[in-house]
Amino acid sequence: MPEKIDFHLDTWPALMSETMAAAYLDCSPRTVAKLLAQSQLVPTKTHFGKRYRRTELDRYIASLPEWQA
Repeated sequence: MPEKIDFHLDTWPALMSETMAAAYLDCSPRTVAKLLAQSQLVPTKTHFGKRYRRTELDRYIASLPEWQA
């Protein structure tokens, strides 16, 4: 049986790498790179390199249109 992953979003770190940001958004790292290129996401520069603030990812999620069935 596969390991169950805890997806409680409030327990994710405040700063995330591109790979972690992709997991948070449930997309691929390539999609995160495209969103960055389209200026839909704004990264933060740290001494570890480019990171994405959880608040920035939440802002992007909130900006998405509602699903129309």
